[in-house]
Amino acid sequence: MFRFLFVFCAVACASLCTDLTVTPAFAQTSPFAFPPSANAEEAIRLAFYDYDKNLPLKTLEQKLPDANERRTRTLVGYDSVHDQRVSAIIAVPKGFTAPYPAVILVHGSGGNKDTSYIGWISEMLLKQGFLTISIDTQYHGDRARPGRSGEIHMPDSFTMRDGWVQSVVDLRRTVDYLESRPDVDKRKIGYMGFSQGGMLGAVFGGVESRVNAFCLAVPGGGFIDLVNHIDQYPVLKAHWPIERTPEVMKRVVEISNITDPIHFVGRIVPRPLMVIVAKHDEIIPPEASAALVKASGVKEENIKRWESGHILNPNAFFDVMRFFVQTFGKTQTSTK
Repeated sequence: MFRFLFVFCAVACASLCTDLTVTPAFAQTSPFAFPPSANAEEAIRLAFYDYDKNLPLKTLEQKLPDANERRTRTLVGYDSVHDQRVSAIIAVPKGFTAPYPAVILVHGSGGNKDTSYIGWISEMLLKQGFLTISIDTQYHGDRARPGRSGEIHMPDSFTMRDGWVQSVVDLRRTVDYLESRPDVDKRKIGYMGFSQGGMLGAVFGGVESRVNAFCLAVPGGGFIDLVNHIDQYPVLKAHWPIERTPEVMKRVVEISNITDPIHFVGRIVPRPLMVIVAKHDEIIPPEASAALVKASGVKEENIKRWESGHILNPNAFFDVMRFFVQTFGKTQTSTK
């Protein structure tokens, strides 16, 4: 489910180096802090995503061959919780002065850290002086395992719940890694997630205060309602073959209370947030998009609604690039 592909047209490729002259719209003068938990239920939900912050990263890096002379790309590995290793690609621009703003990029359920659309948005941001890091979430890319689906959002599986929680904590470890680098501007760390990666980002933003701006593309929420009305969504039902017995529904409720983005996304604001919605999304039902948007509290002006299906018009990439450049500003070019 949520296999996120893009048909990237030649016009968009030719426009990758579009110059943007902007004044940053966001300047973080003090660290963002979450309000206290509203109740015991929320405190328990948030606790699933906490971790030992003193855990050593044990970082290993390997430079990747790259014909593009305007960047360097490095394969990075670092420790996460449950004795897991995060596999990531970090791309650093050339011709700009460090420290760089950084954007974490996360794929959909059918992708990985080096899938095509991740590479395209990375290249666009690099040409604006941004550093990017893309990770393999649990059961994707270097972390794929036989017999394990990459659709970790499925709300009737405790195994998928654990993969979901693991991926969110892996993202928190990614911030730990970025903060260990002297070439990253710690005040300007952003997040960009597609489809399942957008939903993960909604949860990530609700538990991680060190990320300063979020863009969530074609995400959804309201898992319990989706399961209750699954017969109305044949494409979704093909990916969620859930039999609504009392026992299964009890499990869906338990898992959704921990994983559903609607419980977390409202904690992102007042940090900058942009949500991209596909008006004719054949995979994410409109009710699921609306549930996430409503829970987010984002202003309508920060919702980009595209006349497309789940495969977005490639021009949506420019919305993403503008959002981060307008939020953080362009990086100063190097005089070397």
